[in-house]
Amino acid sequence: MSGEEQNGKWAPWWIYVPVILGSNYVKQYLVEDLPVAVNAVITLVLVGTLFLIITVVYRSMRRADR
Repeated sequence: MSGEEQNGKWAPWWIYVPVILGSNYVKQYLVEDLPVAVNAVITLVLVGTLFLIITVVYRSMRRADR
């Protein structure tokens, strides 16, 4: 185990990947007609927000276990 996994700072990768991929799939369906630059900005904001939310929820759940 790496140091990050031992201290519970980050959620496991298998939590981030399906959530981000699934939300990106839905986003592509909703904004398919927008220009590429706008789509890229939306993707970056979406991924950043989801990464933050997943990490906060994971850390709060780990703290509740202690």
